[in-house]
Amino acid sequence: MNRLMIFFVLGIFSTFQMDAQIHYLAEDTIIFDRFLQYTQQGDQSLIHTARFFLNTPYVGGTLEGDNVEQLRVNLRELDCVTFVESTLALHLMLQSDQRTFANFCRILQYIRYRNGIIDGYLSRLHYFSEWLDNNRQKEIINLPAIPGCQDFIPPVSFMSTHCNNYPALKNNPDLCKQIADVEKNIQKLKLCYIPKEQVKNYEKYLQTGDIISITTNIQGLDASHTGLALVQNGRVYLLHASSEAKKVLISDETLHDYLANRKNNSGIMVGRLN
Repeated sequence: MNRLMIFFVLGIFSTFQMDAQIHYLAEDTIIFDRFLQYTQQGDQSLIHTARFFLNTPYVGGTLEGDNVEQLRVNLRELDCVTFVESTLALHLMLQSDQRTFANFCRILQYIRYRNGIIDGYLSRLHYFSEWLDNNRQKEIINLPAIPGCQDFIPPVSFMSTHCNNYPALKNNPDLCKQIADVEKNIQKLKLCYIPKEQVKNYEKYLQTGDIISITTNIQGLDASHTGLALVQNGRVYLLHASSEAKKVLISDETLHDYLANRKNNSGIMVGRLN
């Protein structure tokens, strides 16, 4: 993202009165201050920002709360998506001249919600296919044209068919029906993916810091995991919040082997910071 676009984004949200819509703990601001000290080392790359979170505990479901949708900031515990979102938001915050917790929150909101606007539970980008497409529209990322990338139509229906798994949807048939309508719109997206058997052959097109969205063959889901690519010695590894290891780490396996060793993985979609 160029500086003009960054200032455009920050300018929009600097006018918001967000305090009533933000949920965080004092420890989150302490971690934020520690991050600012960490960046004084001079390296302000996206992957350096991501490394700040190494060994941070993995905790799922941190965005779920009461019936009031609000921006939940949690730098203490991360899942795979909040790791990517927090990393991007901190990195973009560093590119501005407003290195404040409030600005970080504004950018995080812009990334996490459809068109950057909090308007109830359904305004959050729950499916990563839509997350990629909407953040492409917002010009935060692009979806690089990779030769031979195969068409991917998101087969999403999991949330509407498993409403009892989600606190906001459970016992709320109207909202459950509305999420089904959201899914129908996502099913119209046309993205592209690299089948997992071919990832090794496509590593030359991947760059350190690329957003790796792992597609899945689980019925009703488009993606089951995400992280950031890390190119080391000519091979691609995954820097991610691991539910298996229960922390943020760099995979011991190459991305190709990581995918091959997990039967529910079908391939990857790739996003790249502008």
